[in-house]
Amino acid sequence: MKGSGLLEGVDFALDEMPGDQLHRILHAYRERGPIQSTRFLGLPALIITSHQALSRAFMDTESFPPHAMYQASFEGAIGKSFISMEDPKEHLLYRKRVTPAFRSRAVARYERDDLAEIAHELIDRIESRTSFDLVESFTTQFPYLVISRLLGLPRDREDEFQNWAFALLRFRDDPAAAKNAREKLTEFISPVVEDRKKQPRNDVISELLQVRIDDMSLTDEEIHSHIRLLFPTGGETTHGSLGNLLFAALSNQSLWERLCRDPSLIPAACEESLRWETPIAVLPRLSCSDETEFLGITIPGNSWILFAMAAANRDPLVFSEPDRFDLDREKDESLTFGRGVKACPGMHLARKNMTVALQVLTERMPSLQLTDLDSAQPRRTVLRSPAALHVRK
Repeated sequence: MKGSGLLEGVDFALDEMPGDQLHRILHAYRERGPIQSTRFLGLPALIITSHQALSRAFMDTESFPPHAMYQASFEGAIGKSFISMEDPKEHLLYRKRVTPAFRSRAVARYERDDLAEIAHELIDRIESRTSFDLVESFTTQFPYLVISRLLGLPRDREDEFQNWAFALLRFRDDPAAAKNAREKLTEFISPVVEDRKKQPRNDVISELLQVRIDDMSLTDEEIHSHIRLLFPTGGETTHGSLGNLLFAALSNQSLWERLCRDPSLIPAACEESLRWETPIAVLPRLSCSDETEFLGITIPGNSWILFAMAAANRDPLVFSEPDRFDLDREKDESLTFGRGVKACPGMHLARKNMTVALQVLTERMPSLQLTDLDSAQPRRTVLRSPAALHVRK
């Protein structure tokens, strides 16, 4: 069977699949059919690779309840939040109330007032150097600084916030470290929340304190869990999308030069990057507890189902020349941020983070050149990004 050698022994949780290797594997799976057997964490899994099938799967919340995976992977460290709520009505109610900071109008204000300032601040730190790693010095710091400052948190411990976020995100791999990070973060934000109760400011914590659900304010734990959620989910995925964008631009010198000459192309480059190298390339979900059927395939209860957004975003039935990074691509049907009730609420902020960061970098450092293409290849599948972006000026 075509692609059988390439697919032998594939595990989407354990294999790095750098660069084009992931896309060759996903292409081989998609050629076999829209849903195929594979492995995840050494266990049997099913992977959905076609755009049409994945769009349908996102909307089928009975067969693939979106809260189940979040409960299994995050709730033990983060606590209950709208992302892990089982009741759709409860989820939508809380989601609407606790995410005003991530609506498009609010994000436009952040772009004007805050995001560019943070990007300039990070570049100021490395401007005198002739070579550096953009992952270490920029992409892993920028999104976490954005979140901590939107929350209004003190600036003297921002490096710790980032470390706590990484630990929370890796709860399944290291539960003890994740729980310790939860305690540290909660211990730190508790007095900040108390201070905002007495003296509200123009920040997200103050906004959360004004939220009312069924005529009741959020509890301290609900506020804490929402803050804990923002760091690993909003920070890590934006870090990945920004790293992938810079890989795409810097690995093609003519593209980088074009963006430096014409900044009006930057929003299109960000959108195409989200499709071309998706930061969450393969989203693991769990099927419902009962046996179900999807596209004629019988799925046992509580099975791993892999939503391969990276495959759907390169489906040739939807995107012409899907493996080509095309600044002039008009059709925007990517599934990068999901569909349905669990679509990513931070999509507006993620896009603005990418746009502003690239605008500032091309303005301040137009002569950047990538010096190590191998380490810059995006790696892993669930959270996909470059390990390093070594550059010189």
